[in-house]
Amino acid sequence: MLHTSDKGFPQDDAFDIIKSIDGIEVTLDAPLSEWTRFHAGGAADLLALPSSKENLLELMYLIRRRSWPMTVLGHASNVLVADKGIRGVTVMLSPRLGRIRVEGESLFCEAGAPLYEVAAFAARYSLSGVEFACGIPGSVGGAVFMNAGAFDGSMADVVVQTTYIGEDGKLMAVHGNEHNFSYRHSCFADKREAVILETKLQLTREPAVDIYGRMADFASRRYATQPLSSYSAGSAFRRPAGYFAGKLITDAGMKGYTRGRAGVSSKHAGFIVNHGGASAQEIVQIFLDVRRAVFERDSVRLEPEVRLIGEWDKNPFET
Repeated sequence: MLHTSDKGFPQDDAFDIIKSIDGIEVTLDAPLSEWTRFHAGGAADLLALPSSKENLLELMYLIRRRSWPMTVLGHASNVLVADKGIRGVTVMLSPRLGRIRVEGESLFCEAGAPLYEVAAFAARYSLSGVEFACGIPGSVGGAVFMNAGAFDGSMADVVVQTTYIGEDGKLMAVHGNEHNFSYRHSCFADKREAVILETKLQLTREPAVDIYGRMADFASRRYATQPLSSYSAGSAFRRPAGYFAGKLITDAGMKGYTRGRAGVSSKHAGFIVNHGGASAQEIVQIFLDVRRAVFERDSVRLEPEVRLIGEWDKNPFET
């Protein structure tokens, strides 16, 4: 049977062409609920997992030359995939494009490297500065894109250089302040066609026992306050200026709220969870219910931290 998306994407032909690229694993009609932290959403027309910068570059060139739709994912930790899935080629950088190497007090991390592995790697070499990332489930590329952070630390504190594939398919780099980091933002939010390849982190020497001690403390605090055993994408909403999203949600009476198969965590109101088998639309409805309740009580409009990807009829957060 010929697979062709509603937008004319030739799935079978694309599958055969991409499969011929050495080092790339490709799957047809891949269920993305198996990959995302929310465990929800539809399938990707094609899911491609490159294993090196070289075959990723070859894949990017092919996709852009043929004008195929493309979506790039890291660890799929802060995304919600539409129930209708994703058209075109979905390129996942993690876990195969996740190498880490050390040079002096610097770490060079490929975009697919999980943050918790980066933190563990740094500790092994007595390098401090990235302990805050030990419990963040995302990848390096996604963390740079959104300036991920926790426990008063963020990527902005340690990132000094990022190499990426530009819109024209060429390798480019940004350095230092060129990243334009701010709260949950980087310059890559404005470079929508850019694909992050590798990031250099500048760290400092410190006794490993002190580093592991801080990591253990952070892990303990996460375990005590966050629903780590639930299907969620981490913090559901950005922190509003002058407020904490979790407190606003609690004050609005929405902590522990459930509707259908999704709801607000009873352990931490800042987390929206899939209780099992929830559709992406059910999860979105929880976001909308929470936003409405908070706005009606405190006139504060919460902005989602989770990104919607795939074939949505409309952006529900713009209503």
